[in-house]
Amino acid sequence: MLSMNQDNYRFFQTNVKAGNIRSTLNDLKNSADFVYSQGSGARSRLFVTIPAAANFTISTVEGGKGLIRASINMSGAYEVFDVYTEANLTGSLPQAAGGYCVDVICQGEVVSITRSEGSCSGYK
Repeated sequence: MLSMNQDNYRFFQTNVKAGNIRSTLNDLKNSADFVYSQGSGARSRLFVTIPAAANFTISTVEGGKGLIRASINMSGAYEVFDVYTEANLTGSLPQAAGGYCVDVICQGEVVSITRSEGSCSGYK
């Protein structure tokens, strides 16, 4: 019975972690696509949560699309989650777990995603 409870806990923990990753990726994608659609100088600031043992990368892939990738250790195995944007991307996210304000800025043909120096107060 105890091992069943531990298995259920691991299953729940893995699903919560995957949901948090997907939510963060979708928020970043939607923000990048929005500022890109608004043109050069458009910006957005959002609060994101970086889970423990997660590694986020931001890049541009062939065809001029952006890729935001998160790889995370899920119960001993690494899983990779990807989202693609309409814009070329540049930037990086913190590697340490925690909550961060992130600036998403359209710089013409490229959208920059970086940790904000400002406050998230008043932002979504």
